[in-house]
Amino acid sequence: MIITDKELYKIVLITTIIGVIGLIISSGYIETKNLEINQITTNNINEKISVEGIISEVKFSKTSNTCFLTLNDGSGKISVIIFESGLKGFEDSNIDINQFKNKKVKLTGTVTQYNNDLELTLDDVNDLEIIN
Repeated sequence: MIITDKELYKIVLITTIIGVIGLIISSGYIETKNLEINQITTNNINEKISVEGIISEVKFSKTSNTCFLTLNDGSGKISVIIFESGLKGFEDSNIDINQFKNKKVKLTGTVTQYNNDLELTLDDVNDLEIIN
C-alpha cells in the first residue's frame, strides 16, 4: 500500500490534534504539592513541592558559587540550596537574592536529603516569588 502525501498529511494532522488535546486534558492534573515544612518527609525526596514562608537567612558559600537560604513557615525551618546553575538565572535577570531576606515568599523546589537533613533545591529563578 502506498501512502500519498495528502494521506500522510491527514494522519499527521489528526495525530497532532489528538496529542494536543491529550496534553491539555492532562495538564490540569499536573500540580506541585503545597506543603508546610513540618509535612515534608523522606517520602517527598525527588518530588517538586511548593512552600510559603519567610526567608530568614541568605548565605553564600565561600568555596563555590552556591547560595543557602533558610525558609521558615511557622511550622518549621528548611534549608534551600541554589546551585551555580540556578544562581545564573538570578544574575541573568538582574535579581539580587538578598532582596528576599525577611520577605514572605512562595518557593517551589525539589526535596533532597543531605547529611540526614531534608532540603529544598531551587533550580529556576521563576520558582521563587515574593508574596504579600
